[in-house]
Amino acid sequence: MEPQRKHTPQTMYRNIEEITGKRTFLSTGCIKAMNGDIIIDKETILERWAAYIRELFKDDRKNHNIMKNNFAGPPIMKEEVETAIKKMKHGKATGPDNISVELIGPLKILESEKSHIF
Repeated sequence: MEPQRKHTPQTMYRNIEEITGKRTFLSTGCIKAMNGDIIIDKETILERWAAYIRELFKDDRKNHNIMKNNFAGPPIMKEEVETAIKKMKHGKATGPDNISVELIGPLKILESEKSHIF
Protein backbone atom coordinates (compact mmCIF):
# COMPACT_ATOMS: atom_id res chain seq x y z
CA MET A 1 0.00 0.00 0.00
CA GLU A 2 1.33 3.46 -0.87
CA PRO A 3 1.57 6.06 1.87
CA GLN A 4 -1.02 8.82 1.67
CA ARG A 5 0.34 12.12 0.37
CA LYS A 6 -0.65 15.20 2.29
CA HIS A 7 -3.17 17.33 0.51
CA THR A 8 -1.96 20.84 1.19
CA PRO A 9 -2.17 23.95 -0.98
CA GLN A 10 1.59 23.83 -1.46
CA THR A 11 1.57 20.32 -2.88
CA MET A 12 -1.44 21.15 -5.06
CA TYR A 13 0.29 24.21 -6.59
CA ARG A 14 3.55 22.26 -7.02
CA ASN A 15 1.67 19.50 -8.89
CA ILE A 16 -0.11 22.03 -11.12
CA GLU A 17 3.22 23.71 -11.96
CA GLU A 18 4.77 20.32 -12.80
CA ILE A 19 1.87 19.34 -15.04
CA THR A 20 1.72 22.66 -16.89
CA GLY A 21 5.51 22.87 -17.23
CA LYS A 22 5.72 26.20 -15.43
CA ARG A 23 7.91 24.90 -12.65
CA THR A 24 11.38 26.41 -12.81
CA PHE A 25 14.47 24.77 -11.45
CA LEU A 26 17.26 26.70 -9.78
CA SER A 27 20.13 24.72 -11.27
CA THR A 28 20.48 22.80 -14.49
CA GLY A 29 23.93 21.39 -13.75
CA CYS A 30 25.64 23.15 -16.63
CA ILE A 31 27.25 26.52 -17.29
CA LYS A 32 28.75 28.33 -20.27
CA ALA A 33 32.45 28.48 -21.00
CA MET A 34 34.17 31.76 -21.86
CA ASN A 35 33.72 31.01 -25.57
CA GLY A 36 29.97 30.31 -25.11
CA ASP A 37 30.07 26.51 -25.22
CA ILE A 38 27.93 24.69 -22.66
CA ILE A 39 29.91 22.76 -20.04
CA ILE A 40 28.32 19.67 -18.49
CA ASP A 41 31.34 17.86 -16.99
CA LYS A 42 31.61 18.45 -13.24
CA GLU A 43 35.41 18.86 -13.24
CA THR A 44 35.28 21.38 -16.08
CA ILE A 45 32.48 23.30 -14.32
CA LEU A 46 34.62 23.58 -11.19
CA GLU A 47 37.59 24.78 -13.24
CA ARG A 48 35.37 27.37 -14.97
CA TRP A 49 34.08 28.65 -11.61
CA ALA A 50 37.66 28.96 -10.32
CA ALA A 51 38.64 30.92 -13.43
CA TYR A 52 35.57 33.14 -13.07
CA ILE A 53 36.39 33.93 -9.42
CA ARG A 54 40.04 34.68 -10.28
CA GLU A 55 38.87 37.02 -13.05
CA LEU A 56 36.28 38.62 -10.79
CA PHE A 57 38.75 39.46 -8.03
CA LYS A 58 41.73 40.27 -10.25
CA ASP A 59 43.29 43.57 -9.20
CA ASP A 60 45.26 45.14 -11.99
CA ARG A 61 45.15 48.72 -10.72
CA LYS A 62 48.42 50.60 -10.98
CA ASN A 63 48.16 52.43 -7.67
CA HIS A 64 45.82 50.98 -5.14
CA ASN A 65 45.57 52.69 -1.80
CA ILE A 66 46.63 50.59 1.13
CA MET A 67 44.77 51.35 4.33
CA LYS A 68 47.01 52.55 7.09
CA ASN A 69 46.25 52.05 10.76
CA ASN A 70 45.56 55.74 11.15
CA PHE A 71 42.14 55.67 12.76
CA ALA A 72 42.57 58.93 14.64
CA GLY A 73 39.42 60.95 14.41
CA PRO A 74 37.98 63.87 16.28
CA PRO A 75 38.21 63.70 20.07
CA ILE A 76 35.34 62.07 21.93
CA MET A 77 33.29 64.68 23.75
CA LYS A 78 32.20 64.27 27.37
CA GLU A 79 28.54 64.84 26.38
CA GLU A 80 28.71 61.93 23.91
CA VAL A 81 29.93 59.60 26.66
CA GLU A 82 27.24 60.79 29.07
CA THR A 83 24.51 60.30 26.45
CA ALA A 84 25.78 56.79 25.69
CA ILE A 85 25.80 55.89 29.41
CA LYS A 86 22.23 57.18 29.84
CA LYS A 87 21.05 55.02 26.89
CA MET A 88 22.56 51.81 28.34
CA LYS A 89 20.10 49.35 29.85
CA HIS A 90 20.61 48.06 33.37
CA GLY A 91 20.66 44.35 34.20
CA LYS A 92 22.33 43.28 30.96
CA ALA A 93 25.35 41.02 30.61
CA THR A 94 28.79 42.57 30.68
CA GLY A 95 30.96 42.91 27.62
CA PRO A 96 34.52 41.63 27.14
CA ASP A 97 35.79 44.21 29.64
CA ASN A 98 33.52 42.75 32.40
CA ILE A 99 32.30 46.23 33.39
CA SER A 100 28.57 46.40 33.97
CA VAL A 101 26.40 49.46 33.46
CA GLU A 102 25.69 49.47 37.20
CA LEU A 103 29.40 50.19 37.83
CA ILE A 104 29.66 52.99 35.27
CA GLY A 105 26.96 55.15 36.94
CA PRO A 106 28.83 55.60 40.27
CA LEU A 107 32.05 56.32 38.36
CA LYS A 108 30.27 59.21 36.67
CA ILE A 109 29.21 60.61 40.06
CA LEU A 110 32.75 60.26 41.44
CA GLU A 111 34.14 62.03 38.38
CA SER A 112 31.78 64.99 38.85
CA GLU A 113 32.64 65.23 42.58
CA LYS A 114 36.35 65.10 41.69
CA SER A 115 35.98 68.05 39.35
CA HIS A 116 34.46 70.14 42.16
CA ILE A 117 37.35 69.32 44.50
CA PHE A 118 40.09 70.53 42.17
